Parts: sequence; structure tokens; C-alpha cells
Amino acid sequence: MGIQGFTKWIKDRYNIVSPIEKKNFDKIRVDNFYIEMNEIIHENLVTNVEAEIFSAICDYVNELVLMVKPKKLIFIAVDGVAPRAKMNEQRKRRFIKTSSGEFDSNSVTPGTSFMENLSTHFKEFIHNKIKNDKVWKSVKIIYSGHDVPGEGEHKILKHIRNSESKSESDCIYGRDSDLILLGLMHYKPNLKILSSNEFSLSGNNLNSRIFEIKFLGTLRRKLNEEFSKLWNPKPFFEFNIESIIKDFILLVLFMGNDFIPTLSNINKGLDEIISIYKKILKECGGYIYDAGNLNKKRLEIIFKKLGVLEREPFKNSKQKFIEVESDNEEFLRWKKKYYRNNMMIKEEQDQKHLIKPYIESYIEGLQWILSYYEGSLKSYRWFYPGYYSPLISDLEDLETIEIKNFKDEDYYKPLEQLMFVLPIKSKKLLPVAYQNLMSDPRIEEFYPTNVNVIDNLPFINEKILLSVLESAKNNLTNEEKQRNEFGNVLLFEYDELSKKVGMQILVP
Repeated sequence: MGIQGFTKWIKDRYNIVSPIEKKNFDKIRVDNFYIEMNEIIHENLVTNVEAEIFSAICDYVNELVLMVKPKKLIFIAVDGVAPRAKMNEQRKRRFIKTSSGEFDSNSVTPGTSFMENLSTHFKEFIHNKIKNDKVWKSVKIIYSGHDVPGEGEHKILKHIRNSESKSESDCIYGRDSDLILLGLMHYKPNLKILSSNEFSLSGNNLNSRIFEIKFLGTLRRKLNEEFSKLWNPKPFFEFNIESIIKDFILLVLFMGNDFIPTLSNINKGLDEIISIYKKILKECGGYIYDAGNLNKKRLEIIFKKLGVLEREPFKNSKQKFIEVESDNEEFLRWKKKYYRNNMMIKEEQDQKHLIKPYIESYIEGLQWILSYYEGSLKSYRWFYPGYYSPLISDLEDLETIEIKNFKDEDYYKPLEQLMFVLPIKSKKLLPVAYQNLMSDPRIEEFYPTNVNVIDNLPFINEKILLSVLESAKNNLTNEEKQRNEFGNVLLFEYDELSKKVGMQILVP
């Protein structure tokens, strides 16, 4: 899903995007071509007939490959089971999406028979293309399907991060703005992102599409030029572009991400946030995200500056020109109303005490996302327990906030994820043994049939849900049990000696 408006903002501010037509792609060398499949799958849900959908998806991928003509590798990544923090966002979207009488797009979730059938079809497609097409035959193909846990873009960046050659030209196909942040964090000099302009989508005909290439090397160079100027004429601590980029990513997270809510009541855009960051760097005495950890004191400094902007609409004309030591009554009333409406904390309750867990969880969430982006995190069951963030003015004192060390936790199994994210309208996508569980008194509150405001969706209690699923697992068929198991990353390669297509299992 990514960050709303971020791609346009980065395009306008840094001018790193170039339009390109299909016929001109021969001018660009690509050694390794990475395809993030989520967008492609959803774009091709144009019929209720599975075979037609599968054919359209494969045709589109083939057209992309023939356009790009990679020299060494094609890496195809399908979304697998996501971290719990992402599941809450997926759950909201799936409750919104469902409509009767059409193909249920919620089928595009790991664990469904649709995704199992698509994977089978896609592996056959890869095998046949290698046998019969010289472009496919000349490269290695890695396929990380829906049964391999992890988001598609993270599978891709993990492979890029672990690749030995830094000089090869890598190209990722995908439109998720997260790819820009991940690509910046795991930098390679010749990394670029290819996408179809979202305003030119027109079915499977690639000839009529306008493509865009984002050059991450150019973006990194421009960030380096922009921020290194602050160290002239007198440096205030050691300049490090890697640390600048991680702080830059942190600032972007305030504006939106898939894991914790957008920072509430942030009235200014990214331009203003970056301007504030530049002004406080010297005062901070170091980077906010430093050596793999958030520095709370430095984070406080930027929240205090942003808090001034949050208070601005509530200041009277005199207060705008003088420092005030305490918040005025109108601002305090507004804050109480915010927490009443969005966190169900009433005015007469001890709001300061009751919002502290949200403050702790929000700061934990920032640390979690940055660690997840770095690839150093294996805590896949953490989540933020709300749909709204604390107000900025309540993030100004983090002294008593403890950022815990995240314990290693495995991904949920595919059928467990289905129960976490699907609405009751999509219960037919579940195994028969699980369908009626959505009406089971023990967990029926998690699956409301009439949600007026999507932000009122109840959070699922993991312990209760997994206990209920455990009691029903013996009723699963063998095929359903197989759908609940994780699969392997597969390498396909043509063997010139035997004239056959070889396949082997890779370590995920």
C-alpha cells in the first residue's frame, strides 16, 4: 500500500523520475530484474474465471520480461504471510473491499485455494517459458511464492542485500512507495525502480502504457548534496549519509506507513518536517536513529518542534508572538475530545495515564519499522493496538518510555493469517472447518457484520483465536493442511547439457 502522496512528493522535490516508453527500453541495461507481483495480480482480476485471470497475469509478466530483457536473473516475488503489524492494515482494507456478485479480491491472500492454484499455474508457466523462449532460457529464475512468508518487496530487498556483486544493474518492478525507502536503505549504485504510471493503466497492453523509472542512485546523491551542506563551513558531528538516510526514512514514516498510524494532526507536509530536522541537527548532537536504535532525547527534540505546529491553531493573536509556559484551555479541551473520539478515553478518566501505553507502543513501532526495513528484525507478531497515534504534544517527554527489545517470533501460518484478516463475507475462502468458526461465540466479536466506521474494527486476540483454530485443525482435509504449510524459494535454470529445465530449493 505504501505512503500516500510520497511518490509524487519525491518526484517533484528531487526530480529522480524519468518517463520511458516500451520501445525505448533497449537503451537501459538490466542484469537482474525483480518483479513484485502484488500490483500485477490485482490489476488482472478482470473476470470470475480463474484460468483467464492466471493467463492474464502470466501474459503481463512475460511482456515485462521481454521488454526489460534482463541479462542474468529474473526474481519473481509474491506476497506471503505478512507481519502482524501489517495484518491490521490488511484487515481494514479487506473489510472495505468485499462486495457481492463479483470476484472476491480477498482471494489474493496467502492460504486461499486461489493463491495455491495460481502458484501451481505460475510454476508451470515459468517451466514452459524457459523451455521455449530464449530470453527466459538465458537467465536464472527465482520464484518466491505466496507460501514463502514475507512481503514481496522485503523478499526482493533481502536478495539484493545479500547479493555479492555491487556493480550489476538491478531493476525492481513495483509501484509501492515502500520500495523507494527500502532501496535507499539497502543501496546499490545501479538500483532503479520501474513502474507503470498509475494514471495510464490500460489493461495488459504494455504498448499503450507510460512507464517511469526512479533512479535511486540519483536520489541518494541529491540527499547527500542537500544535507552535507549543513556541515559547512563548520561540522558539528561526523557526517554519515547512511545515518542521514535512516533519519530521512524516519521522517517519512511520520506521514504514513503500513504498520502504525500516521502521526495525528501533523499539519505540515514533509517539506516542513525536513526543514525542522535540518534546524535541530546541531542541537541533537547526533542522528535520531543511531547505531540501530532510536535516540529518545533526540526524538523528543523534533517532536517538541512539531508540537509547536500542533498548538498553533489554538493560540490567540498575542500568544503567537510570545512564549507560553502552559497550554490554553481550548487546546486542552481539543486534546480530550481527540482521545475520547479516537481511543475511547473519556474526559473524566486519567487520560495522561491511559494514553501512556499508546505512546510506548507508537515509539516501539517506529523502532520496529526501522529494524524491519534494515532486515535485522525477526519479531513478526508485534503490532500497534490502535487506529490512531497519540498527539504530537504527548510525544514530547519520552524519558520514562522504555523501548523494549523485540523477541524473535515466527510468522503466523497461512490459514491463521486468513482468520486474522478476512471479513465474514469472505468466509468461503476459508477451509470448510474454519468457516463457521467466525460465528463461534468465543470469537464472533472479531468478525462484525455491520461496521459503520472501519476504525471501530475490534483487534483480534491472538491467544483466543489460535486456541479456537487448534480445536478445529483435525477437521482440515489433507489439501487444506498442505495449504497451511510454508513452502520454499525455487530456482529454475536451463541446463544446456541435458536440454532440460532444472529446479532446486533455495534457502529463503
